[in-house]
Amino acid sequence: MNLFARYSSFIYFKYFLIIFMALVGFYVVIDTLTNLKNLPNSANLQIIYVCLTALISINYILPISLVLALIVTIINLIRSNELVSFYALGVSKNRLIMPIFTIALIISFAYIGLCFTQFAYAKERQESLEDFQSFERFTNLTFLRFENKFIYIDKLFGDKQSANDIRIFDMNGSKIMSQTIAKEANYDDNIWRLKDNIVVTLPQNIELGSSGFESKNLDEIITLSNFRPRIIENIKNSDNIYSISDAIDSIKTLKNENINISKIKSALYSMLFFPLFAPFMVLILYYYMPLTGRFASLSIASFAAILATLCVWGVLFLLIRISLNGAIAAEFGIILPIVLLMLFAGYKVYKHR
Repeated sequence: MNLFARYSSFIYFKYFLIIFMALVGFYVVIDTLTNLKNLPNSANLQIIYVCLTALISINYILPISLVLALIVTIINLIRSNELVSFYALGVSKNRLIMPIFTIALIISFAYIGLCFTQFAYAKERQESLEDFQSFERFTNLTFLRFENKFIYIDKLFGDKQSANDIRIFDMNGSKIMSQTIAKEANYDDNIWRLKDNIVVTLPQNIELGSSGFESKNLDEIITLSNFRPRIIENIKNSDNIYSISDAIDSIKTLKNENINISKIKSALYSMLFFPLFAPFMVLILYYYMPLTGRFASLSIASFAAILATLCVWGVLFLLIRISLNGAIAAEFGIILPIVLLMLFAGYKVYKHR
């Protein structure tokens, strides 16, 4: 790597860390003070709450920090006349910005990688601390349809991969064929294992003198393959909180079940595409920054860049919320704006080649 590339990369990464940690700290303080009365009594749980709040803040702060770091870096290079010196030495605009763009892109991809993990459920964990003073969570009174079966679950424990008091109605069109009642069930090896079962088979020809229903007890029944507890929880809950892997699994599982998966697709696309707003915005803003402070006001330039960043970020965030509500298709509300930013950034790079 050239000396100028190492130098600009170091300055950019340094400012990114400073801005990122400052904004995370500000978010944590404001959130903690706002929800002070809802904090658990345990000091350990309070520390965990603060840590979870810091993780949640990354979703909002990381893209903004990447762009603000670019603005601060360029403004300082202009004030010290280092930017114009790089150009005078023959370093092109594209060569100067590419190391910074690469760092922003790598950090964005790292964030997308985090969304494959339990990091995506930090907000859910935080809310469980506020409501129940512990990490234990469960979903109760769930009724849904899967593989031509109607399923009722009294209590579902997602972390334990288990459930209590399950009723499964096997259907043939609009007719009930049988009912399975289980006291408990465990999800293991992509299947549900129902224990202590009572299977009631209903007669299909209801006539006077014909046989009635049949009832039998079974120790274990294997059913509902690939119907993960997390998928069931997300169907019941309206928070649209998914990890990328869980969102993909939910779409694969539910696409043939006549269930509206537009919210799941919106959540998935927001995690995959929205973080890319930052590196493309870094490219666009860079080409509009002045070469030197002699011919332009740096205060006005930095203010305009920050304002443009916040406006674009706000519009994208608004489009994501509208897409999650199902008002517009996720492809138009999430993917299309990012693609337009990418094309415009590519045009600016091509123009200064």
